[in-house]
Amino acid sequence: MYLAVVHSQYCARMKYCVIECIVAGCSVLASLNLPAAIEDLSGAGGVPQSVLDKAAAVRQSGGAAGLTQLINDLPILLQRNKEILDEV
Repeated sequence: MYLAVVHSQYCARMKYCVIECIVAGCSVLASLNLPAAIEDLSGAGGVPQSVLDKAAAVRQSGGAAGLTQLINDLPILLQRNKEILDEV
């Protein structure tokens, strides 16, 4: 009888520990945007469709030259934002 009680208490503690570990693991995965960030690579030559879609959007927006222009515009936009905040 005593062993049954001890075993039951041990199992309850182990179950609690397992649940804590699962919650902690899920929290870590969520902070890394996983498993949502993992995509199936079995089709389309191994490249996820979302990557192909994003590459097409970059090409339609001017490609590398368009990205370079956006990066070059950042200091000007930053200065304008500072001016707007200083006016307030």
